Amino acid sequence: MSTPDLHALDSAVQYLLSQQSFTAALTRLRIELASSTATFVWETVDLASLPINLPDEIKSGWIFHLRRDVPSGAHYHPNSVQHMTLVRGGGLAIIGGESRLTTSFNSPRPLEDRWLVIERGVPHEFIPEGEDMTVVSFHTCGPQELEEIACDTGWMRHYEGPNA
Repeated sequence: MSTPDLHALDSAVQYLLSQQSFTAALTRLRIELASSTATFVWETVDLASLPINLPDEIKSGWIFHLRRDVPSGAHYHPNSVQHMTLVRGGGLAIIGGESRLTTSFNSPRPLEDRWLVIERGVPHEFIPEGEDMTVVSFHTCGPQELEEIACDTGWMRHYEGPNA
């Protein structure tokens, strides 16, 4: 994705962070994760609610809240490129077999350091360290189309829709 496109996604996340609806979503996700055994929980973002012109290839937005000190599980998306930034917490990202510490959205580091772009079919896993981790992700397929394949078992899941 080009730098101007990442700037648009960056602006979208900045807008989300300023919204009461985003704060409410985080509260709901924290409660949901605390009352379950799930590794992570999520909500979709209504892209039509964003006053930002997103890149044409972006078809869905997500907020994922991951449990602290628990690996998310290595998986890949065969039908989407993922664009992700960290908005709360921190930890390790393992993408395509390479490990790196996550960089916060609010960091003064360059845009390319704050955004992870994960191509179709590339295995990835996140390990929140010390506290829960919250990320905002944008995908190149619609919410009901997003597929996740677990690397260890091949199990496939949809996050939304009738096959979820």
